[in-house]
Amino acid sequence: MRVIVPFKLKNPKSRLSSILSLEERINLAKFMLMDVIDVISEFTNDITVLVPPNTKLDLNIKIEEDSRDLDSAINARIEKDVSIIMSDLPLLNFKTLERFFSSEGDVVIAPGRKGGTNMLLIRDERFRVSYHYGSFFKHVAIAKRLGLKVEIFDSFYASVDIDDEIDLLELLMHGEGKRSHRYLKSIGFRVDFSKKDPELVRI
Repeated sequence: MRVIVPFKLKNPKSRLSSILSLEERINLAKFMLMDVIDVISEFTNDITVLVPPNTKLDLNIKIEEDSRDLDSAINARIEKDVSIIMSDLPLLNFKTLERFFSSEGDVVIAPGRKGGTNMLLIRDERFRVSYHYGSFFKHVAIAKRLGLKVEIFDSFYASVDIDDEIDLLELLMHGEGKRSHRYLKSIGFRVDFSKKDPELVRI
């Protein structure tokens, strides 16, 4: 099983710019990437981090640069038995990925909570990706047009991609032991349970 992890370091997680500086967002993105790689590495060493040109990463792992848009870069690398896992899924754990990799189907899709696609498992090289703007629904439609069996992977831990403040709250509540969780705590973020609903605070 080959796993591709797309990663962009230039101005990452811009929707968090109101509460995190650029340096903090870059650090968080790197720690989340390492969280994801930590889990994938328990299953395979065939991991490729796919980045735009001139991305500086100090990782003991295969890194490939590609100047094309995300869809073109990934589609050029699709083969039988390949998985695409996003780099901002810090809540992924062993049991979740074990269940994902063992799911049946020509295409296994793990949706994000906002209509995106957080993980793909592709067992038919005819499949092509189409990310952004409701990609989960587009990927289901693409697979069906090709006559492929689609399996929808239902998992809370795979659905939480970190984009905005509510996602950071989920990370702090459920990500104990993760690098990204420790980083957020180190820069002052906490969960305030004193009100009716938990709130993200910075001290």
